[in-house]
Amino acid sequence: MIAFFILMRNMFHVVRILFRQEEQKAVMFSVVFLLAVGMFFYHSVEKLTYLDSVYLAVMTLTTVGYGDVHPITPLGKIFSMVYVLLGIGVLSAVIANFNRALKEFHQTKRKPK
Repeated sequence: MIAFFILMRNMFHVVRILFRQEEQKAVMFSVVFLLAVGMFFYHSVEKLTYLDSVYLAVMTLTTVGYGDVHPITPLGKIFSMVYVLLGIGVLSAVIANFNRALKEFHQTKRKPK
């Protein structure tokens, strides 16, 4: 249990480092924007509920694709192909920035005070 609290404290510090970076703020805005675009597209074109639309957008962006909800219309399928390609790039940037922040956290943790 103590290890869990230490992990959460360290993750909190990494997230603080992340959001001090201007690039990370722009990347997170891009993620939220892509999710919103996907949600509204799937809601209007595929006639899904908002919850199912967000679910499909997240599953598509993360390339998980369970298959329980999927695009039916040709326009929805074309949109999903482009959406995945955009999502891979943006989520790669999120992971890269997280790794950079984790590295910075470990470097500052090792410095003598």
